[in-house]
Amino acid sequence: MSAPHFSATVEHFATRLDADHMALAALWLEQLDRVIDVDKRDVFPSHLLLDHIPELIQEVATYLRAPEDQEIAANTAVMTKAVELGWLRFDQRASVHQLQREYQILSELLDAFFLREATALGAAGDATAAVLAFSRAQRAVRVLQHQTVDAFISRYTAKIEMQTTRLRNFSRLVSHEIRQPLGVLQVLTRMLPSTDDQPEAARLIGTLERNVARLGDVATTLERLAQLGPGAENMPNRQDVDLASVARDVCRQLDDMAAARGVVIRVDEDLPHVVADAGRIELVLMNLIANAVKYGDPHKPQRFVHISADHTVPYPCIRICDNGIGIPPSKRDTIFEQFVRVHAHRDDELGAQGMGLGLSIVRECMESMEGSVAVESVEGTGTTFVLCWPGTGLR
Repeated sequence: MSAPHFSATVEHFATRLDADHMALAALWLEQLDRVIDVDKRDVFPSHLLLDHIPELIQEVATYLRAPEDQEIAANTAVMTKAVELGWLRFDQRASVHQLQREYQILSELLDAFFLREATALGAAGDATAAVLAFSRAQRAVRVLQHQTVDAFISRYTAKIEMQTTRLRNFSRLVSHEIRQPLGVLQVLTRMLPSTDDQPEAARLIGTLERNVARLGDVATTLERLAQLGPGAENMPNRQDVDLASVARDVCRQLDDMAAARGVVIRVDEDLPHVVADAGRIELVLMNLIANAVKYGDPHKPQRFVHISADHTVPYPCIRICDNGIGIPPSKRDTIFEQFVRVHAHRDDELGAQGMGLGLSIVRECMESMEGSVAVESVEGTGTTFVLCWPGTGLR
């Protein structure tokens, strides 16, 4: 085929793609509506139903006419539009999988377009030119997809870093604020008169001393967590941890609290071992078991907390189960967020108080150990928290 014939075929595809860009975008949106959970009129926030995709298709048409050594990545306008699409889909809480599916739909529409136009040209077209034009269009779509996904991931990464920094700063603030009243309590406990001849007073003072010491440990742990940099978060102080031993120690610290509320705590002996950060594990168990005791159902004659192994999975996993007041279904998705207190309206009845940080700390600690925390709850019946460490085998 002659060069003019070759050029005419390429120009035909570019012209037709340019002319059909709105129709193709409408088809894309129609198919997209079947696979996304956002109303299609919310996909593009302009007064026009379509915005980004028609421009991308037009720029692909322009790219077909460009010299062979020119790449679409050199087109600042279209690459910016691809970035904006990634930001938009992030704001709409899409996923990378959804983005890839959306570009796959666009790619499939271009497949059908080129097949239709090549068939219409028939012998009048240059087959080689048709193949090269199709290949170039698909290459352009791949570059645009890569740009959109990169923009999406950069927004996601920035959000995670912001949340991590916020939590670290808050941990630093909390640990600092704890230190001053803690120091006063430590001095006062040392100044208390001898109670050798008063068993009950001695027991209460012993409880006070243990809890003051525990607060000191918590403050130290919070300080250590706050000082971890981004690179260190994935390298906690890992050691072989006997979950049963740690759970029993936590329960001993909560004995008085449990006794005052008539809650019996049971720890099974066959809990697994994990290779993880012992400080984080203790903080997790302290928060979960204390919550289970605090939110025991005062109307039930027998109240319990039971820590057991979950043998249904091939990695360390434990369950912290109680028969307390439970969590309403409407609140279950938010309990791991900061400052969320599901039962704040029952504080006086239950004798409970707090800032709503315990479960957010639990989640942060588990994620830092590459573990997970899940919740199962029936309001009025009880709650079970499931802690798993998939990265460590059973020992």
